[in-house]
Amino acid sequence: MKKIVPILLKHIDTFLAAALGFYFVIELTKHGGIGISPDSIMYTSVARNLTTGNGFLQFDGKPLTMFPVAFPYFLHLIMLISRQDIVSIAPYVTATLFAANIFMAGYILEKTKLPHQLYKIALLLLIITNPALLEVYTMLWSETLFIFLVLLFLLIQQQYLQSKSFKYLLFTAVIAGIAAITRYAGITLIATGCFILLFAGNGSLKKRWISSILFGSISSSFLFINLFSNFLQSGYLTGKRLPADTSFLDNLSLYGKVLGSWLGFANSGLFFSVTLGIMVIFIIGIYLITAMIYQKNNIGIITFAESFLLIYILFILISSTFSNYDDINNRLLAPVTIPFFISIGAALKQSALIQKKFVRLNSILVSIIALMALIGNLQTDATTLQNNHEAGIGGYSEDYWKESPILHFIKSTSFADTASLPIYSNDNAAIYYFTGKKMKTLPELTHKRELDLFLQTNALYVVWLNSGDNPDLIEQDEMSKIKKCIPIHTFADGTIYKCLTEEPPIIQKELNP
Repeated sequence: MKKIVPILLKHIDTFLAAALGFYFVIELTKHGGIGISPDSIMYTSVARNLTTGNGFLQFDGKPLTMFPVAFPYFLHLIMLISRQDIVSIAPYVTATLFAANIFMAGYILEKTKLPHQLYKIALLLLIITNPALLEVYTMLWSETLFIFLVLLFLLIQQQYLQSKSFKYLLFTAVIAGIAAITRYAGITLIATGCFILLFAGNGSLKKRWISSILFGSISSSFLFINLFSNFLQSGYLTGKRLPADTSFLDNLSLYGKVLGSWLGFANSGLFFSVTLGIMVIFIIGIYLITAMIYQKNNIGIITFAESFLLIYILFILISSTFSNYDDINNRLLAPVTIPFFISIGAALKQSALIQKKFVRLNSILVSIIALMALIGNLQTDATTLQNNHEAGIGGYSEDYWKESPILHFIKSTSFADTASLPIYSNDNAAIYYFTGKKMKTLPELTHKRELDLFLQTNALYVVWLNSGDNPDLIEQDEMSKIKKCIPIHTFADGTIYKCLTEEPPIIQKELNP
Protein backbone atom coordinates (compact mmCIF):
# COMPACT_ATOMS: atom_id res chain seq x y z
CA MET A 1 0.00 0.00 0.00
CA LYS A 2 2.90 2.34 0.77
CA LYS A 3 4.15 1.90 -2.80
CA ILE A 4 0.72 2.42 -4.38
CA VAL A 5 -0.04 5.76 -2.69
CA PRO A 6 2.95 7.63 -4.23
CA ILE A 7 2.02 6.25 -7.67
CA LEU A 8 -1.56 7.45 -7.24
CA LEU A 9 -0.38 10.89 -6.15
CA LYS A 10 2.08 11.12 -9.03
CA HIS A 11 -0.61 10.32 -11.60
CA ILE A 12 -3.55 11.96 -9.82
CA ASP A 13 -4.25 14.21 -12.83
CA THR A 14 -4.41 11.15 -15.11
CA PHE A 15 -6.76 9.30 -12.74
CA LEU A 16 -9.04 12.35 -12.50
CA ALA A 17 -9.04 12.75 -16.29
CA ALA A 18 -9.94 9.07 -16.76
CA ALA A 19 -12.77 9.37 -14.21
CA LEU A 20 -14.03 12.49 -15.94
CA GLY A 21 -13.98 10.73 -19.32
CA PHE A 22 -15.98 7.85 -17.86
CA TYR A 23 -18.52 10.31 -16.46
CA PHE A 24 -18.86 12.16 -19.79
CA VAL A 25 -19.76 8.96 -21.66
CA ILE A 26 -22.32 7.92 -19.04
CA GLU A 27 -23.87 11.39 -19.00
CA LEU A 28 -24.08 11.62 -22.80
CA THR A 29 -25.83 8.23 -23.01
CA LYS A 30 -28.12 8.86 -20.05
CA HIS A 31 -31.33 9.59 -21.95
CA GLY A 32 -31.61 6.90 -24.58
CA GLY A 33 -28.70 4.57 -23.93
CA ILE A 34 -25.80 3.80 -26.23
CA GLY A 35 -25.92 5.14 -29.78
CA ILE A 36 -26.93 2.56 -32.37
CA SER A 37 -26.19 2.70 -36.12
CA PRO A 38 -26.60 0.04 -38.85
CA ASP A 39 -23.04 -1.09 -38.07
CA SER A 40 -23.97 -1.48 -34.41
CA ILE A 41 -26.93 -3.66 -35.32
CA MET A 42 -24.64 -5.94 -37.33
CA TYR A 43 -22.26 -6.23 -34.37
CA THR A 44 -24.99 -6.88 -31.80
CA SER A 45 -26.84 -9.42 -33.96
CA VAL A 46 -23.64 -11.42 -34.48
CA ALA A 47 -22.83 -11.22 -30.75
CA ARG A 48 -26.32 -12.50 -29.92
CA ASN A 49 -26.02 -15.32 -32.45
CA LEU A 50 -22.68 -16.30 -30.97
CA THR A 51 -24.19 -16.30 -27.49
CA THR A 52 -27.03 -18.58 -28.63
CA GLY A 53 -24.64 -20.89 -30.46
CA ASN A 54 -25.47 -19.84 -34.03
CA GLY A 55 -21.99 -18.68 -35.02
CA PHE A 56 -20.89 -15.53 -36.85
CA LEU A 57 -24.23 -14.86 -38.53
CA GLN A 58 -25.84 -11.46 -39.00
CA PHE A 59 -29.51 -10.77 -38.26
CA ASP A 60 -30.35 -11.53 -41.91
CA GLY A 61 -28.81 -15.01 -41.64
CA LYS A 62 -25.82 -14.13 -43.81
CA PRO A 63 -22.22 -14.70 -42.61
CA LEU A 64 -20.35 -11.66 -41.32
CA THR A 65 -17.98 -10.47 -44.05
CA MET A 66 -18.37 -6.70 -44.36
CA PHE A 67 -16.87 -6.32 -40.87
CA PRO A 68 -14.15 -8.40 -39.18
CA VAL A 69 -14.96 -10.78 -36.35
CA ALA A 70 -13.15 -9.55 -33.23
CA PHE A 71 -15.53 -6.81 -32.07
CA PRO A 72 -18.71 -8.94 -32.22
CA TYR A 73 -16.79 -11.68 -30.40
CA PHE A 74 -15.70 -9.14 -27.77
CA LEU A 75 -19.36 -8.16 -27.28
CA HIS A 76 -20.25 -11.84 -27.04
CA LEU A 77 -17.68 -12.32 -24.25
CA ILE A 78 -19.10 -9.32 -22.37
CA MET A 79 -22.56 -10.86 -22.64
CA LEU A 80 -21.31 -14.21 -21.33
CA ILE A 81 -19.58 -12.59 -18.36
CA SER A 82 -22.37 -10.14 -17.46
CA ARG A 83 -25.29 -12.38 -18.46
CA GLN A 84 -26.97 -9.28 -19.88
CA ASP A 85 -27.72 -8.12 -23.40
CA ILE A 86 -24.90 -5.96 -24.71
CA VAL A 87 -27.08 -2.96 -25.63
CA SER A 88 -28.21 -2.45 -22.02
CA ILE A 89 -24.69 -2.42 -20.57
CA ALA A 90 -22.84 -0.92 -23.54
CA PRO A 91 -22.53 2.60 -22.03
CA TYR A 92 -20.51 1.19 -19.12
CA VAL A 93 -18.38 -0.96 -21.46
CA THR A 94 -17.48 1.93 -23.75
CA ALA A 95 -17.03 4.34 -20.81
CA THR A 96 -14.56 1.89 -19.23
CA LEU A 97 -12.62 1.59 -22.50
CA PHE A 98 -12.55 5.39 -22.83
CA ALA A 99 -11.27 5.79 -19.27
CA ALA A 100 -8.59 3.17 -19.92
CA ASN A 101 -7.50 5.03 -23.05
CA ILE A 102 -7.25 8.31 -21.17
CA PHE A 103 -5.16 6.64 -18.48
CA MET A 104 -2.76 5.19 -21.07
CA ALA A 105 -2.61 8.59 -22.82
CA GLY A 106 -1.71 10.26 -19.51
CA TYR A 107 1.00 7.67 -18.89
CA ILE A 108 2.48 8.25 -22.35
CA LEU A 109 2.36 12.03 -21.93
CA GLU A 110 4.18 11.62 -18.61
CA LYS A 111 6.92 9.75 -20.51
CA THR A 112 7.16 12.72 -22.89
CA LYS A 113 8.52 14.87 -20.02
CA LEU A 114 6.74 18.02 -21.12
CA PRO A 115 8.23 21.40 -20.17
CA HIS A 116 5.43 21.96 -17.64
CA GLN A 117 2.81 19.76 -15.99
CA LEU A 118 0.11 22.17 -17.16
CA TYR A 119 0.82 21.07 -20.74
CA LYS A 120 -0.09 17.51 -19.81
CA ILE A 121 -3.29 18.65 -18.12
CA ALA A 122 -4.22 20.79 -21.14
CA LEU A 123 -3.63 17.90 -23.56
CA LEU A 124 -5.65 15.51 -21.37
CA LEU A 125 -8.51 18.01 -21.31
CA LEU A 126 -8.40 18.26 -25.10
CA ILE A 127 -8.51 14.46 -25.32
CA ILE A 128 -11.43 13.89 -22.93
CA THR A 129 -13.51 16.69 -24.49
CA ASN A 130 -12.60 15.81 -28.08
CA PRO A 131 -15.87 15.46 -30.07
CA ALA A 132 -14.45 12.66 -32.21
CA LEU A 133 -13.64 10.46 -29.22
CA LEU A 134 -16.89 11.28 -27.42
CA GLU A 135 -18.84 10.50 -30.58
CA VAL A 136 -17.15 7.11 -30.90
CA TYR A 137 -17.44 6.15 -27.24
CA THR A 138 -21.14 7.02 -27.05
CA MET A 139 -21.84 4.68 -29.98
CA LEU A 140 -21.61 0.91 -30.16
CA TRP A 141 -18.80 0.90 -32.72
CA SER A 142 -15.70 -1.22 -33.18
CA GLU A 143 -13.47 1.86 -32.89
CA THR A 144 -14.03 1.73 -29.13
CA LEU A 145 -12.01 -1.48 -28.88
CA PHE A 146 -9.65 -0.66 -31.74
CA ILE A 147 -8.34 2.57 -30.15
CA PHE A 148 -7.74 0.71 -26.88
CA LEU A 149 -5.71 -1.94 -28.74
CA VAL A 150 -3.66 0.73 -30.52
CA LEU A 151 -2.55 2.36 -27.26
CA LEU A 152 -1.93 -1.00 -25.59
CA PHE A 153 0.20 -1.99 -28.59
CA LEU A 154 2.31 1.18 -28.29
CA LEU A 155 3.01 0.54 -24.60
CA ILE A 156 3.98 -3.11 -25.02
CA GLN A 157 6.03 -2.40 -28.15
CA GLN A 158 8.19 -0.13 -26.02
CA GLN A 159 8.66 -2.95 -23.50
CA TYR A 160 9.91 -5.21 -26.27
CA LEU A 161 12.47 -2.72 -27.60
CA GLN A 162 13.76 -2.18 -24.07
CA SER A 163 13.98 -5.85 -23.08
CA LYS A 164 14.22 -7.67 -26.47
CA SER A 165 12.16 -10.42 -24.78
CA PHE A 166 10.34 -12.73 -27.17
CA LYS A 167 7.20 -12.71 -25.00
CA TYR A 168 6.75 -8.98 -25.60
CA LEU A 169 7.24 -9.47 -29.34
CA LEU A 170 4.57 -12.16 -29.22
CA PHE A 171 2.23 -9.92 -27.18
CA THR A 172 2.55 -7.06 -29.65
CA ALA A 173 1.98 -9.40 -32.60
CA VAL A 174 -1.18 -10.80 -31.01
CA ILE A 175 -2.50 -7.32 -30.16
CA ALA A 176 -1.83 -6.07 -33.69
CA GLY A 177 -3.45 -9.21 -35.09
CA ILE A 178 -6.59 -8.73 -32.98
CA ALA A 179 -6.68 -5.05 -34.00
CA ALA A 180 -6.62 -6.09 -37.67
CA ILE A 181 -9.69 -8.29 -37.16
CA THR A 182 -11.38 -5.58 -35.11
CA ARG A 183 -11.18 -3.12 -37.97
CA TYR A 184 -9.69 -3.91 -41.36
CA ALA A 185 -7.80 -0.62 -41.01
CA GLY A 186 -5.88 -2.44 -38.26
CA ILE A 187 -3.49 -3.48 -41.02
CA THR A 188 -1.92 -0.08 -40.29
CA LEU A 189 -0.93 -1.32 -36.85
CA ILE A 190 0.78 -4.34 -38.40
CA ALA A 191 2.60 -1.98 -40.78
CA THR A 192 3.57 0.25 -37.82
CA GLY A 193 5.00 -2.71 -35.91
CA CYS A 194 7.04 -3.89 -38.90
CA PHE A 195 8.30 -0.35 -39.50
CA ILE A 196 9.37 0.12 -35.88
CA LEU A 197 11.07 -3.26 -35.61
CA LEU A 198 12.95 -2.76 -38.86
CA PHE A 199 14.16 0.79 -38.36
CA ALA A 200 14.21 1.32 -34.58
CA GLY A 201 16.78 0.07 -32.10
CA ASN A 202 20.46 -0.69 -32.41
CA GLY A 203 20.45 -4.41 -33.21
CA SER A 204 22.03 -5.79 -36.34
CA LEU A 205 20.11 -5.46 -39.60
CA LYS A 206 19.71 -9.25 -39.75
CA LYS A 207 18.12 -9.43 -36.29
CA ARG A 208 15.81 -6.51 -37.09
CA TRP A 209 14.68 -8.19 -40.30
CA ILE A 210 14.01 -11.45 -38.44
CA SER A 211 12.02 -9.66 -35.72
CA SER A 212 10.02 -7.71 -38.30
CA ILE A 213 9.24 -10.79 -40.41
CA LEU A 214 8.31 -12.82 -37.33
CA PHE A 215 6.05 -10.06 -36.01
CA GLY A 216 4.44 -9.53 -39.43
CA SER A 217 3.82 -13.25 -39.95
CA ILE A 218 2.17 -13.78 -36.56
CA SER A 219 0.06 -10.61 -36.60
CA SER A 220 -1.09 -10.89 -40.23
CA SER A 221 -2.13 -14.53 -39.75
CA PHE A 222 -5.21 -13.32 -37.83
CA LEU A 223 -6.30 -11.18 -40.77
CA PHE A 224 -5.45 -13.85 -43.34
CA ILE A 225 -7.65 -16.42 -41.57
CA ASN A 226 -10.52 -13.91 -41.30
CA LEU A 227 -10.30 -12.93 -44.98
CA PHE A 228 -9.96 -16.53 -46.16
CA SER A 229 -13.03 -17.48 -44.15
CA ASN A 230 -14.93 -14.57 -45.68
CA PHE A 231 -14.01 -15.70 -49.18
CA LEU A 232 -15.08 -19.28 -48.56
CA GLN A 233 -18.45 -18.18 -47.19
CA SER A 234 -19.34 -15.33 -49.54
CA GLY A 235 -16.84 -15.15 -52.40
CA TYR A 236 -15.65 -11.75 -51.14
CA LEU A 237 -12.70 -10.89 -48.91
CA THR A 238 -14.31 -7.92 -47.16
CA GLY A 239 -17.83 -7.88 -48.56
CA LYS A 240 -18.97 -5.94 -51.61
CA ARG A 241 -17.13 -2.65 -52.01
CA LEU A 242 -17.95 0.09 -54.51
CA PRO A 243 -15.36 2.35 -56.19
CA ALA A 244 -14.67 5.72 -54.55
CA ASP A 245 -16.64 8.83 -55.47
CA THR A 246 -14.29 11.39 -53.90
CA SER A 247 -10.93 12.62 -55.23
CA PHE A 248 -7.65 12.62 -53.35
CA LEU A 249 -7.81 16.43 -53.00
CA ASP A 250 -11.30 16.23 -51.54
CA ASN A 251 -10.16 13.59 -49.07
CA LEU A 252 -7.12 15.67 -48.15
CA SER A 253 -9.39 18.64 -47.49
CA LEU A 254 -11.82 16.58 -45.39
CA TYR A 255 -8.96 15.14 -43.34
CA GLY A 256 -7.47 18.61 -42.79
CA LYS A 257 -10.86 19.97 -41.69
CA VAL A 258 -11.17 17.27 -39.06
CA LEU A 259 -7.68 18.02 -37.67
CA GLY A 260 -8.49 21.74 -37.74
CA SER A 261 -11.66 21.19 -35.73
CA TRP A 262 -9.64 19.36 -33.07
CA LEU A 263 -7.47 22.49 -32.73
CA GLY A 264 -10.39 24.92 -32.52
CA PHE A 265 -10.49 25.93 -36.20
CA ALA A 266 -13.98 24.78 -37.06
CA ASN A 267 -15.40 25.35 -40.57
CA SER A 268 -11.94 26.00 -42.03
CA GLY A 269 -11.68 26.71 -45.76
CA LEU A 270 -10.16 24.53 -48.46
CA PHE A 271 -6.74 26.22 -48.46
CA PHE A 272 -6.34 26.09 -44.68
CA SER A 273 -7.50 22.49 -44.33
CA VAL A 274 -5.33 21.20 -47.19
CA THR A 275 -2.31 23.15 -45.89
CA LEU A 276 -2.81 21.87 -42.34
CA GLY A 277 -3.22 18.30 -43.56
CA ILE A 278 -0.05 18.42 -45.66
CA MET A 279 1.91 20.12 -42.87
CA VAL A 280 1.04 17.38 -40.36
CA ILE A 281 2.12 14.65 -42.79
CA PHE A 282 5.30 16.52 -43.74
CA ILE A 283 6.34 17.39 -40.16
CA ILE A 284 5.69 13.89 -38.81
CA GLY A 285 7.53 12.39 -41.78
CA ILE A 286 10.58 14.64 -41.27
CA TYR A 287 10.61 13.89 -37.54
CA LEU A 288 10.52 10.13 -38.13
CA ILE A 289 13.32 10.26 -40.71
CA THR A 290 15.43 12.38 -38.35
CA ALA A 291 14.72 10.09 -35.39
CA MET A 292 15.65 6.96 -37.35
CA ILE A 293 18.95 8.51 -38.50
CA TYR A 294 20.15 10.56 -35.54
CA GLN A 295 18.26 9.19 -32.49
CA LYS A 296 18.21 5.52 -33.35
CA ASN A 297 19.42 4.43 -29.92
CA ASN A 298 16.90 6.63 -28.11
CA ILE A 299 13.65 5.89 -29.91
CA GLY A 300 10.68 5.58 -27.59
CA ILE A 301 6.93 5.44 -27.41
CA ILE A 302 6.46 8.93 -28.88
CA THR A 303 8.07 7.78 -32.12
CA PHE A 304 5.80 4.73 -32.13
CA ALA A 305 2.72 6.95 -31.76
CA GLU A 306 3.88 9.23 -34.55
CA SER A 307 4.63 6.26 -36.81
CA PHE A 308 1.08 4.96 -36.37
CA LEU A 309 -0.31 8.47 -36.88
CA LEU A 310 1.45 8.88 -40.22
CA ILE A 311 0.77 5.35 -41.52
CA TYR A 312 -2.90 5.45 -40.56
CA ILE A 313 -3.49 8.88 -42.12
CA LEU A 314 -1.86 7.83 -45.39
CA PHE A 315 -3.86 4.60 -45.41
CA ILE A 316 -7.17 6.45 -44.95
CA LEU A 317 -6.32 9.04 -47.60
CA ILE A 318 -5.30 6.45 -50.18
CA SER A 319 -7.97 3.83 -49.46
CA SER A 320 -10.80 6.41 -49.46
CA THR A 321 -9.60 7.57 -52.88
CA PHE A 322 -10.05 4.07 -54.34
CA SER A 323 -12.80 2.51 -52.21
CA ASN A 324 -16.21 3.99 -51.41
CA TYR A 325 -17.07 4.40 -47.75
CA ASP A 326 -18.08 7.28 -45.52
CA ASP A 327 -16.42 10.62 -46.23
CA ILE A 328 -13.40 11.22 -44.00
CA ASN A 329 -14.86 12.41 -40.71
CA ASN A 330 -14.39 12.31 -36.95
CA ARG A 331 -15.20 8.62 -36.77
CA LEU A 332 -12.68 7.55 -39.41
CA LEU A 333 -9.87 9.61 -37.85
CA ALA A 334 -10.75 8.92 -34.20
CA PRO A 335 -8.03 6.20 -33.90
CA VAL A 336 -5.31 8.86 -34.37
CA THR A 337 -6.81 11.45 -32.01
CA ILE A 338 -4.67 10.47 -29.04
CA PRO A 339 -1.46 9.89 -31.09
CA PHE A 340 -2.12 13.32 -32.65
CA PHE A 341 -2.16 15.08 -29.26
CA ILE A 342 0.78 12.97 -28.05
CA SER A 343 2.69 14.24 -31.10
CA ILE A 344 1.78 17.81 -30.16
CA GLY A 345 3.18 17.15 -26.68
CA ALA A 346 6.44 15.88 -28.24
CA ALA A 347 6.59 18.99 -30.43
CA LEU A 348 6.19 21.20 -27.36
CA LYS A 349 9.10 19.45 -25.68
CA GLN A 350 11.32 19.80 -28.75
CA SER A 351 10.40 23.45 -29.11
CA ALA A 352 11.37 24.13 -25.51
CA LEU A 353 14.71 22.40 -25.96
CA ILE A 354 15.65 24.08 -29.24
CA GLN A 355 14.42 27.61 -28.58
CA LYS A 356 14.81 28.17 -24.86
CA LYS A 357 14.70 31.94 -25.21
CA PHE A 358 11.32 31.67 -26.95
CA VAL A 359 9.78 29.32 -24.37
CA ARG A 360 7.53 32.04 -22.96
CA LEU A 361 6.36 33.13 -26.41
CA ASN A 362 5.69 29.53 -27.38
CA SER A 363 3.82 28.96 -24.14
CA ILE A 364 1.56 31.94 -24.81
CA LEU A 365 0.87 30.82 -28.38
CA VAL A 366 0.17 27.23 -27.35
CA SER A 367 -2.05 28.39 -24.50
CA ILE A 368 -4.15 30.50 -26.87
CA ILE A 369 -4.61 27.62 -29.34
CA ALA A 370 -5.35 25.15 -26.54
CA LEU A 371 -7.91 27.53 -25.04
CA MET A 372 -9.58 28.01 -28.44
CA ALA A 373 -9.71 24.25 -28.97
CA LEU A 374 -11.04 23.59 -25.48
CA ILE A 375 -13.75 26.25 -25.83
CA GLY A 376 -14.74 24.80 -29.20
CA ASN A 377 -14.85 21.28 -27.74
CA LEU A 378 -16.95 22.36 -24.77
CA GLN A 379 -19.41 24.24 -26.97
CA THR A 380 -19.81 21.21 -29.24
CA ASP A 381 -20.09 18.86 -26.27
CA ALA A 382 -22.68 21.07 -24.57
CA THR A 383 -24.82 21.11 -27.72
CA THR A 384 -24.47 17.34 -28.08
CA LEU A 385 -25.38 16.82 -24.42
CA GLN A 386 -28.50 18.97 -24.76
CA ASN A 387 -29.60 17.17 -27.93
CA ASN A 388 -28.94 13.77 -26.39
CA HIS A 389 -30.90 14.60 -23.25
CA GLU A 390 -33.82 15.90 -25.31
CA ALA A 391 -34.12 13.17 -27.93
CA GLY A 392 -31.37 10.58 -27.48
CA ILE A 393 -28.15 10.02 -29.41
CA GLY A 394 -28.38 10.36 -33.19
CA GLY A 395 -29.15 7.11 -34.97
CA TYR A 396 -31.52 4.43 -33.77
CA SER A 397 -31.32 5.60 -30.15
CA GLU A 398 -33.32 8.72 -30.94
CA ASP A 399 -36.83 8.92 -29.52
CA TYR A 400 -38.16 9.28 -33.07
CA TRP A 401 -37.51 5.61 -33.78
CA LYS A 402 -38.95 4.38 -30.50
CA GLU A 403 -42.21 6.19 -31.27
CA SER A 404 -42.42 5.07 -34.93
CA PRO A 405 -45.98 4.10 -36.00
CA ILE A 406 -44.85 1.82 -38.83
CA LEU A 407 -42.40 -0.05 -36.59
CA HIS A 408 -45.11 -0.41 -33.93
CA PHE A 409 -47.43 -1.89 -36.57
CA ILE A 410 -44.83 -4.41 -37.73
CA LYS A 411 -44.00 -5.43 -34.18
CA SER A 412 -47.56 -5.67 -32.85
CA THR A 413 -49.26 -7.39 -35.82
CA SER A 414 -48.74 -10.67 -37.64
CA PHE A 415 -48.09 -8.99 -40.99
CA ALA A 416 -44.38 -9.89 -41.21
CA ASP A 417 -44.90 -13.39 -39.78
CA THR A 418 -47.81 -14.52 -41.94
CA ALA A 419 -46.98 -12.81 -45.24
CA SER A 420 -46.74 -15.36 -48.06
CA LEU A 421 -44.70 -12.99 -50.26
CA PRO A 422 -41.05 -11.94 -49.80
CA ILE A 423 -40.66 -8.72 -47.79
CA TYR A 424 -38.02 -6.12 -48.69
CA SER A 425 -37.13 -2.89 -46.91
CA ASN A 426 -34.88 0.09 -47.40
CA ASP A 427 -33.82 -0.27 -43.73
CA ASN A 428 -34.04 -3.90 -42.69
CA ALA A 429 -31.53 -3.26 -39.87
CA ALA A 430 -33.92 -0.84 -38.13
CA ILE A 431 -36.82 -3.27 -38.52
CA TYR A 432 -34.79 -6.09 -36.99
CA TYR A 433 -33.52 -3.90 -34.14
CA PHE A 434 -36.91 -2.57 -33.08
CA THR A 435 -39.23 -5.44 -33.97
CA GLY A 436 -37.08 -8.58 -34.13
CA LYS A 437 -38.56 -9.29 -37.60
CA LYS A 438 -36.28 -10.18 -40.52
CA MET A 439 -36.66 -8.68 -44.00
CA LYS A 440 -34.54 -8.56 -47.13
CA THR A 441 -32.74 -5.36 -48.04
CA LEU A 442 -33.61 -3.58 -51.25
CA PRO A 443 -30.87 -4.20 -53.83
CA GLU A 444 -28.32 -1.67 -54.96
CA LEU A 445 -28.49 -0.79 -58.66
CA THR A 446 -24.80 -1.70 -59.02
CA HIS A 447 -25.34 -5.25 -57.70
CA LYS A 448 -26.77 -7.03 -60.75
CA ARG A 449 -27.47 -10.44 -59.19
CA GLU A 450 -29.57 -9.07 -56.32
CA LEU A 451 -31.27 -6.61 -58.67
CA ASP A 452 -32.21 -9.38 -61.12
CA LEU A 453 -33.71 -11.43 -58.30
CA PHE A 454 -35.75 -8.42 -57.18
CA LEU A 455 -36.96 -7.80 -60.76
CA GLN A 456 -37.81 -11.43 -61.43
CA THR A 457 -39.92 -11.82 -58.29
CA ASN A 458 -43.50 -11.46 -59.54
CA ALA A 459 -45.00 -10.20 -56.29
CA LEU A 460 -43.42 -8.90 -53.08
CA TYR A 461 -43.88 -6.44 -50.25
CA VAL A 462 -41.69 -3.40 -49.65
CA VAL A 463 -41.59 -1.73 -46.24
CA TRP A 464 -40.40 1.81 -46.89
CA LEU A 465 -39.18 3.86 -43.91
CA ASN A 466 -39.04 7.59 -44.62
CA SER A 467 -36.01 8.08 -42.35
CA GLY A 468 -34.23 5.01 -43.64
CA ASP A 469 -33.48 6.43 -47.08
CA ASN A 470 -30.21 5.07 -48.46
CA PRO A 471 -29.00 6.57 -51.78
CA ASP A 472 -27.09 3.37 -52.60
CA LEU A 473 -30.36 1.39 -52.72
CA ILE A 474 -33.29 1.62 -55.09
CA GLU A 475 -35.16 4.81 -54.32
CA GLN A 476 -38.93 5.22 -54.17
CA ASP A 477 -39.30 6.81 -57.60
CA GLU A 478 -36.99 4.20 -59.17
CA MET A 479 -38.95 1.41 -57.50
CA SER A 480 -42.22 2.69 -59.00
CA LYS A 481 -40.63 2.59 -62.47
CA ILE A 482 -39.56 -1.05 -62.28
CA LYS A 483 -42.52 -2.39 -60.28
CA LYS A 484 -46.19 -1.59 -59.98
CA CYS A 485 -46.28 -0.63 -56.29
CA ILE A 486 -49.62 -0.29 -54.49
CA PRO A 487 -49.70 1.21 -50.95
CA ILE A 488 -51.51 -1.17 -48.60
CA HIS A 489 -50.62 0.49 -45.27
CA THR A 490 -49.65 4.15 -44.93
CA PHE A 491 -48.13 5.76 -41.83
CA ALA A 492 -46.71 9.15 -40.94
CA ASP A 493 -43.17 7.77 -41.15
CA GLY A 494 -43.43 5.17 -43.89
CA THR A 495 -45.46 3.02 -46.25
CA ILE A 496 -45.93 -0.69 -46.89
CA TYR A 497 -46.29 -1.48 -50.59
CA LYS A 498 -47.34 -4.55 -52.50
CA CYS A 499 -45.24 -4.54 -55.66
CA LEU A 500 -46.01 -6.48 -58.83
CA THR A 501 -43.82 -7.02 -61.87
CA GLU A 502 -44.27 -4.62 -64.78
CA GLU A 503 -43.65 -6.05 -68.25
CA PRO A 504 -41.02 -5.33 -69.38
CA PRO A 505 -39.16 -3.75 -66.40
CA ILE A 506 -37.37 -0.53 -67.33
CA ILE A 507 -34.56 0.94 -65.26
CA GLN A 508 -33.69 4.54 -65.91
CA LYS A 509 -30.41 4.53 -63.97
CA GLU A 510 -27.40 2.75 -65.41
CA LEU A 511 -26.45 -0.45 -63.63
CA ASN A 512 -22.76 0.38 -63.69
CA PRO A 513 -22.42 4.17 -63.58
